[in-house]
Formats: sequence, C-alpha cells, structure tokens
Amino acid sequence: MANTYNWKINALDTYPSKDDLTDVVYNIHWGFEAVSDKKNSDGEYHIASSIGTYAIGDPEKEAFTAFDKLTAEIVEKWLEDSDMDIAAMKASLDAQLVEIITPTSVTKQLPVVEETEEETE
Repeated sequence: MANTYNWKINALDTYPSKDDLTDVVYNIHWGFEAVSDKKNSDGEYHIASSIGTYAIGDPEKEAFTAFDKLTAEIVEKWLEDSDMDIAAMKASLDAQLVEIITPTSVTKQLPVVEETEEETE
C-alpha cells in the first residue's frame, strides 16, 4: 500500500510584537493526513489524519520571515525540520489506514428480531 502524506496549516498563533519584530509566529496548529492508494466502496480514497500544535522558538532577526510573506510551504518546512517524530506519525497513520481498510474489529447494533404473535402471548 502506497500512502501519500499532506500537511494542513490550520492556524498560526502570533505575538503582535516581539523583539522589534511584528506578527511573530510562536505556535503552529497543524493537521497531517495519509491518503491511501486504495478506494472505498464509494470510489473515494481512504484517509487517516491527526492534528496537533507545535511551539516554535523565538526567531532569529536575520532569518525572520515577515508574516505577510509566509506560505504553507515555509511553515510546512518548519514542521519537517522540527524535532517532531514525522516517521512515527506516518507509521501511526499507516496503521490507522490498515485498520480502516481491513478492520480487525467491527461495532454492530443488536439485531432487531420481529416477534411473532405466538411469542407475545
């Protein structure tokens, strides 16, 4: 099974002003998803996802990127270069997809059995 992985940047927490810089990002709210190459019965690809936050350190003035110049690619690179265990995140999402595609457990409702007239007397 070949899965593809995608980041989604949901929000950025910023300090309005810090160390003579404006709109300084200090926290990233992210989503990370794995998309399977297998389709479900509706013809859609199976997806597993996780969400989280990542606190980044104070910026270096020389390497600071102005908020209005930030792109998803820049922020995703911050996450990729972080100390988060991306390999473990991918492995967890892969395991979720395996369970979705070939479940080892299924929750079912109690069957409804129609009573006959004889059973109710």
